[in-house]
Amino acid sequence: MTENFSLKIEKIISLPITIETHAVSINWNEDLWVLINLTATKETFIYRLNASLNFEKIVSLPFLSTSATICKNKLFIIGADFKGKPVLISINKFGKILTNHTLEFTPTIWPVIAYSNKLFIAWQENETEIERGNFNMETNKIEKLKPISISNPPAIFCALKETVFATISEKTETRLINLISDEIIKLDISQQITIGKTIETIFYGWMENNTVCLKFLKKNKQINFPIKNASLGKLKAISGNLATFWLQNRQMQMSDEYQWKSIIIQEKTSVFEIEGFIFTVGSWNNRIVLVQNSRIILLKNTNPAITF
Repeated sequence: MTENFSLKIEKIISLPITIETHAVSINWNEDLWVLINLTATKETFIYRLNASLNFEKIVSLPFLSTSATICKNKLFIIGADFKGKPVLISINKFGKILTNHTLEFTPTIWPVIAYSNKLFIAWQENETEIERGNFNMETNKIEKLKPISISNPPAIFCALKETVFATISEKTETRLINLISDEIIKLDISQQITIGKTIETIFYGWMENNTVCLKFLKKNKQINFPIKNASLGKLKAISGNLATFWLQNRQMQMSDEYQWKSIIIQEKTSVFEIEGFIFTVGSWNNRIVLVQNSRIILLKNTNPAITF
């Protein structure tokens, strides 16, 4: 008989400032770094949560962040400046700005970044091509690679730690493109997918008939999680030791008001439900991290052998 493990709330921590529209969380040097956008002043405030669960303000930057990655002990951030142009900024662990570079293109699909020996950037400027390149930290220029032609736009980018995938959904199949290796994998599903990474492999998920479906790349086994009203929500994969999904949806109440609800779905674990809007979900130091507008909720698995 297999024991049914679950996720439990370990700690709730108040945020130093309230999130208005967007937040990014990323692991760096065993700490959790949280990037919070303030749209009124068009700034990104960066905080560090250490192992003792204490917050420290690192720096505020004059742009709105959209994504981030760690590269050669620097935090690289993609964002938008005061004119709405894409910029790439890097800082060290003390918050000192090391790179502040305007990206000289007008994206239709906003750029994302990943690190695999080099800092890799992918974006779209038109409907028929995915642009990509490596950022040269000495020249502060993008060394462009050959674009990838696509016929059924738009692509959806998914940046993992070491690579960026593009997914293109067609009527009978989904194409999964590794933008660094050029590998193309055809999946026999037409639904939009979300992609994540465990220690060993890539996994992906999609929703079908109020069911969250999980498969691992190049494996046939499919795991189904029946979830009430799943098709009304938005699904996102969370990378970690176990394949994990975050499903958030908005439900109408009898008072004609909307109520946000999130469900954390994890293989070998019972689902965890929580009410209230969540800006982002991640994994950090054996925990699942839920970021709400004024607090962070840390979840731990009741299985002591689980690490994220």
